[in-house]
Amino acid sequence: MKYTVGELARKTGLTTRTIRFYDEKGILTPCGYAENGYRLYNLKSIETLEKILLLKFLGFSIEEIGTLIKSKDEPLAASLKKQEEILLEKKNHIERLIQAVQLAGSKAQETADTDSWALLKDIVDMTKNRELIDTQYQTDENLNKRISIHAYSTAKTEWFQWLFEKVQLKAGMKILEIGCGNALFWKNVAEKLPSNLEIHLTDYSLGMLEKAKLVADDICRKYPEKNLKFVFQQKDATAFSYPTGGFDRIMANHCLYHFEKSSRPGLYRKIAELLKDDGIFSCTLIGRTHIRELLHLTERYFPEIKFMTGEFDILLETASDELKDFFKVNSVEEHENDLLVPDEEVVFNYVSSFSEEAAETLNAHREIFLQAIRDEMNDNGDMFIHKSTGIVMCTKLKK
Repeated sequence: MKYTVGELARKTGLTTRTIRFYDEKGILTPCGYAENGYRLYNLKSIETLEKILLLKFLGFSIEEIGTLIKSKDEPLAASLKKQEEILLEKKNHIERLIQAVQLAGSKAQETADTDSWALLKDIVDMTKNRELIDTQYQTDENLNKRISIHAYSTAKTEWFQWLFEKVQLKAGMKILEIGCGNALFWKNVAEKLPSNLEIHLTDYSLGMLEKAKLVADDICRKYPEKNLKFVFQQKDATAFSYPTGGFDRIMANHCLYHFEKSSRPGLYRKIAELLKDDGIFSCTLIGRTHIRELLHLTERYFPEIKFMTGEFDILLETASDELKDFFKVNSVEEHENDLLVPDEEVVFNYVSSFSEEAAETLNAHREIFLQAIRDEMNDNGDMFIHKSTGIVMCTKLKK
């Protein structure tokens, strides 16, 4: 059975214009032509149309639909997984917009009308900054660029080993990490992990969680005798919730400054609820003087490049003041860990990873910045970069 464009339109409920559009895009080709030149379609054409409409409903673009219809290389499941990630990003974007509108609405009632517009601009800017951070950490490529510079540490005890000593994990503990990233902490301390741990890893980025799952699988393969259990949850820390509690340790490593200040009290209250009475909450943060040599160098040549670290509103030196209303702050310790970097490319990649604008600017003036880095190197051919990172250890407030 063959159909003309008009007959196919009546049979499928589409317009002839829509069918011709799909034909022009090359995703619905005729099975033949009538003597008068009319395009002809068959049952397979109807099946193709059904696939097009299904994919269109799921939010795929015409170009993506064309690739999926024609391609035999990429499985549908893989494409659906990618689309799921895109749709979740859109969902999270809408949720952030709703939060921004709600916050602006509540604040606007407390301010004069002229101030409300300035307030609305601040809230929108804050939301955009959050989305910039999310984009930066959607995959671990930028994170890896940042981490690679730390291979040139002068610390007596490597950062992750130092951190492992501080959090004091013991056999049988239940642990929650908020903002786990690509699970680099667990990868670096896997050999030392005690047995029978139940480790819950959360992150806002699905891309990071996928990497974390690979790391966890590798750890479990290497150390089956440890009987480790990993649990993964995609969670937004700005409206944090968790289905289970009773944690011995809750960790938030280098992530608190990525959350709006107004949302952090809610996060702290939830952490306190999830902790056991004798549990410990730890968070790692940077200090005021972190990578100051690199900041000054970049600002001297390219003042338009802004480091996110310069806008952080919680630092190692200020964290106690913010946390003391929710926890007993037991200690604040800084890790002695400066850098001597002999490779200008590593420094270049580190700076360029901070934003798309930074990457564009530096790549356009690559040799200038590489030479600027070389000029900062000492007689041994190393660039000295001071690091200020540390950990805050907290317990629950006594009732």
